[in-house]
Amino acid sequence: MRTAIISLTANGARIATKISEKVGGQMFAKGKEFTNLAEIVAEIFGKFDGLIFVCAAGIVVRMIAPHIVSKLSDPAVLVVDERGQNVISLLSGHIGRANELTVEIAKALEANPVITTATDVLGKFSIDGIASRLGLVPEPKEAIKAINSAILRGEDVFVTAGDVRLNLIPQNLIAGIGCRRGTSSLKIFEALQRACAMIHQPIERVKLLASVDAKSEEHGLIALAEVMGLELKFFSVAELKKKIDEYKLAESKFVMRSIGVSNVCEAAALCCVDNARFALPKTSFQGVTVALLWER
Repeated sequence: MRTAIISLTANGARIATKISEKVGGQMFAKGKEFTNLAEIVAEIFGKFDGLIFVCAAGIVVRMIAPHIVSKLSDPAVLVVDERGQNVISLLSGHIGRANELTVEIAKALEANPVITTATDVLGKFSIDGIASRLGLVPEPKEAIKAINSAILRGEDVFVTAGDVRLNLIPQNLIAGIGCRRGTSSLKIFEALQRACAMIHQPIERVKLLASVDAKSEEHGLIALAEVMGLELKFFSVAELKKKIDEYKLAESKFVMRSIGVSNVCEAAALCCVDNARFALPKTSFQGVTVALLWER
């Protein structure tokens, strides 16, 4: 899950730093990364999987209201007060996994997690929460509420039977790969396998591989795609730079010096799909970097 942490004051920035150090996240501080809150929210709302605001909840509600589309696609939105005492799950608690992130951050800050979704409050599972963790898309959206309501009433639920039918559609994974010159196919495969294991998914869910066109003759990468029977796409430096700017991706000076672009694996994967949701941000495995996206 790729998250942005937005703070408005010096004290808020200290809380944001603590969150970033303990659970990760890219920081956006007013006066440093942005000057106008409405503008930065509009710019990043659909580009991160989670937005963590360190400020008053009312401010956040007003800022995100114009950008909310659907519980199936909106990012997780959390609010943390400036003393780090409460962490509030505000939007996309289940499919966006805001509730899980709220618990994780609250534990890191030794704060109070505030979760208001009915199933969680009553200690029951939600069908959309389960679907999100398994990389499944629940459709149609209207059936989610009906099934969760039945769960709350204590009724038996059959996902593909009865009056209300909910389809759980598996999503494929797209893997962005960066690697050192001469890296073997076995080493790349092991890195990809470990990356999938980190999100509790089999490597068989990977649909295609992507990298920068400077790697188009990298034998290990080509051989891996052939052995796994996967499509392998390469993108130009210009295409990757566009995604780096659009998604405000973290940049590496070392990679920039080596290849001429500051982010390979995340940017390459993003070139393959619109409205992406990260399953695993850039992760390094001894000379191989992997980023995994859920295909929409």
